[in-house]
Amino acid sequence: MTVTFAFDPDIVRVGALSIGWHGIFTAVAVFVAVGAGLRGAERIGFSSDRLTGPLTWAIVGGMVGARLFHVADHLAYYVAHPLEALAIYEGGIAVYGAFIGGIVAGAIAARRAGLPIPKLLDIAAPAMLIGQAIGRLGCLSNGDAWGAPTGTDYGIVYTNPNDRLPADLLGVPTHPYPAYEIVAALALLGLLWLLRRERVFRVDGQLFAFAALGYAAIRFSLTFFRQETIVWAGLQEAQVISLVAGAAAIAALALLPLRAPAQVGGNRAS
Repeated sequence: MTVTFAFDPDIVRVGALSIGWHGIFTAVAVFVAVGAGLRGAERIGFSSDRLTGPLTWAIVGGMVGARLFHVADHLAYYVAHPLEALAIYEGGIAVYGAFIGGIVAGAIAARRAGLPIPKLLDIAAPAMLIGQAIGRLGCLSNGDAWGAPTGTDYGIVYTNPNDRLPADLLGVPTHPYPAYEIVAALALLGLLWLLRRERVFRVDGQLFAFAALGYAAIRFSLTFFRQETIVWAGLQEAQVISLVAGAAAIAALALLPLRAPAQVGGNRAS
């Protein structure tokens, strides 16, 4: 069964500037994720005033990182069209870049503000997954994160010339990759909620590390249904990053209890 997306992903276009469904879903994703994160922080005693600076820097860092990673993954195109590297309103953001840029910038700001980074990361993890699920609706709307051709009569078919996937894939059934990731992200979110309710995570930072490991597994496996540049050993950029992120998450899960023995066996708020 195929599903055809024939609508124009651009709602309004004035010259080179466009406002499309991708941008709207991205804005909603950021708004909802920030709101969820603030509510989680307030439940354990952090006021929103203390988090304004780190949150602002995390958002800015996420936007910069998302675009940089996307440009790096399509470097040949942007070398030929350098001005388009700045056209973030057209779509074209890399989720891992958003995560890494946001985490690094937010962590630096949090450290300067004297806030506990591992605890804040635990708060951020579920919010990031919620934002990711919403944001992928934007990718689904315009073909921004297109899947590989299915080779069958199953898949999603983009037909509008303003869709962001390569022109040779217009009218071709492709894997609905964003939909796959939405389902997987929500499943991981549900698992995090269950494990947190059962107080499986005994040390600050473990919830975030588990979420990072889970997302790394999701991206590595689902990226086989994508069609992106091969960068190393037959793997796409997201898969290589997933291997590194997954290894770092496993190390964190093993080392965090050793670095914070006083928390082990206690009941930490979450």
